[in-house]
Amino acid sequence: MIVKKASKSIAKGIQHISFVTCLGLSVSAYAAHPLVSEDTGTQGVGGYQVEVNTDWLKDEGVKSRTATTTLTKGILENLDLYLNMPYALSEPNGFNDVSVGIKWRFLEADGFSLGLKPEFRLASGDQEKGLGDGRSGEALTLMAQYEWGSWTWLFNVGSERHRFSDPTAQDESRRYINKSSVGLMYEINEQWHAVVDTGISSHETKAEKKDPRFMVLGLIHHVNDDLDLDIGYKKSLNSTETDRQIGVGVTYRFK
Repeated sequence: MIVKKASKSIAKGIQHISFVTCLGLSVSAYAAHPLVSEDTGTQGVGGYQVEVNTDWLKDEGVKSRTATTTLTKGILENLDLYLNMPYALSEPNGFNDVSVGIKWRFLEADGFSLGLKPEFRLASGDQEKGLGDGRSGEALTLMAQYEWGSWTWLFNVGSERHRFSDPTAQDESRRYINKSSVGLMYEINEQWHAVVDTGISSHETKAEKKDPRFMVLGLIHHVNDDLDLDIGYKKSLNSTETDRQIGVGVTYRFK
């Protein structure tokens, strides 16, 4: 009986760590780190960008760490192709579901721009470790950006579709995760930007009625035209969001 209770406790702990890890990967994988909201900027024809970041998460006393590498290639002046590879560094470790997608800025007018970001997720993660859905999925994000002097506003609305190979996950998890966020960047000078971001998303579990809310504070240091360094702090605004998250990242652009 004692062994059975201990086994259940260990299994529950592993499940919680996996869930926290997946939350961290899903939040930090796509926008310019440490932001969650995506901007409409693209790399231009022949331009490349490599983003590498890592985040330390803590939720209800459970600590975990994630990392993400995103490779982007400019196809047109207003169209990028990207590959996103999230990885869990803490146990259970391994790759999460890798995704490919495009970023298309389809409207520009007087500091205002609109873009779309369709994405396809590959079933590359190990679902038994809690590092993937077990089946492919899709996502679509509408991005709006407005620049006014030293200020840049970002607005995102999107939805993800999830399919699960595990019957239990299929029954307990939501297939559609809707997200919205608002970000703000302030240019302190040519080398420094301060950022703040806040948002809400559907909870991944059907039984949970309270949707996670968060806020991000961060700094981006532009070392030169090709290299950026960043640091950010993400804090939960309610009980269903990961308690806190600290991350650092580096972005390198080249042709």
